[in-house]
Amino acid sequence: MKKLLYLIPLLLTACVGNNNNKADDTAKKDIAKTATAPAATDTMFLQKEKTKDYYHIVYVEKNHAAQIFKDLVNFKFDHYDTVNYKQAYRVLKVRNPKPLKKYDLAGLPNEWLPVYTYRGERYLYAPADWGNADKRMITDSTIIYRGEEGPEPHVLNDFKKIGNNKYNLKAPPFYQFVKKSNINIYIIDPKTKLSVWEDTELPPAYRYRMYVPRQSAGSYNMVVNYCKAAKMPEFEFDKVNYQALIKNR
Repeated sequence: MKKLLYLIPLLLTACVGNNNNKADDTAKKDIAKTATAPAATDTMFLQKEKTKDYYHIVYVEKNHAAQIFKDLVNFKFDHYDTVNYKQAYRVLKVRNPKPLKKYDLAGLPNEWLPVYTYRGERYLYAPADWGNADKRMITDSTIIYRGEEGPEPHVLNDFKKIGNNKYNLKAPPFYQFVKKSNINIYIIDPKTKLSVWEDTELPPAYRYRMYVPRQSAGSYNMVVNYCKAAKMPEFEFDKVNYQALIKNR
């Protein structure tokens, strides 16, 4: 389980060329390794800093064929992911020795990417630190969080479709300061299945996130946080009124 520190998405994190995390050294599909400064002259920059010590830019990537876009939407496990997933799954089975109960996901997609808002537009996000990508997966028996320690599966204790646009799942806690996870998934766009995820067990400041299925990633452009040889914060997106988005859902 994670500490509250890992819950905060705007941590100061190591950027390209200055990350000593072993996971980043071994991962084949690390966004930080594939991110490069954009060559197009019409690139929209959200932030730009250049000194003799570092080069840091945040820009909008509209080319969905770009390697960094492909890396973000890639959910396949590399060697590091596979090793860590197997270790985590063994721990899960020690805690749950009986066969895991399988649920009908009732059409809910399996692979999810976080979506952020900036000046009224919604974006995918390639972070400075791959550990902050915060992708999630749901199988018929587990929910898998993909963070800086690799894929971490948690058993589904319950799953149900409540209405046309709402699902609920229960699982053991992902963060150590709560006793369980109780996640409501509200579909706010039936076409793309853009969703608000609400974990009612978390404090209000951290209760909501917005996600989109991997299959709908092409509907969004991407904000890329590219930095070289320095430590920089993750980009700060706009605050979202999630309660308004899920009202009457």
